[in-house]
Amino acid sequence: MIASVGASTSTGGGEPKFALRPGTEADFLFARHLYLKSMKPLLMALDAWNEDEIETAFRGYFIPEEIRIVTRNGTDVGWIQISHTDQEYCLDQLHLLEEARGQGIGTVLINDTIAEAARENKNVSLSLVKGNSAIELYRRLGFHKVAEDSTKFHMRFVTGSAE
Repeated sequence: MIASVGASTSTGGGEPKFALRPGTEADFLFARHLYLKSMKPLLMALDAWNEDEIETAFRGYFIPEEIRIVTRNGTDVGWIQISHTDQEYCLDQLHLLEEARGQGIGTVLINDTIAEAARENKNVSLSLVKGNSAIELYRRLGFHKVAEDSTKFHMRFVTGSAE
């Protein structure tokens, strides 16, 4: 899994734009807060918001070993979760605080995930709640919709070596 993505990505002044650190159980509240803040308006728009069910499901999704916390200037600004199967990398979660969006952090994280998957001859998959504006970012980076259900688009990036 990506371990130090972005540590060398600078803003031009030589300072890191962001860094990653391993996720721990202590990050649960931060990750849950950001997840719920991101998902609530999207799921409410789809009439699919059930806070109790979503909080229970999140507890099952939160696997610290798969998580990296995105930091900038020593402050947590987001998190990414990537799981693996024999065939592919799964970009399970990517959430950034609003003030950290639009600065290229997500693009770097996604591109580095794609590069790592390609080195292992694997594709990258993700599921995205309908209405999420990040779909344009994923399309721009080469992801294609492969399926959808009532609340999500399922997308895949096929690496050149994993076709």
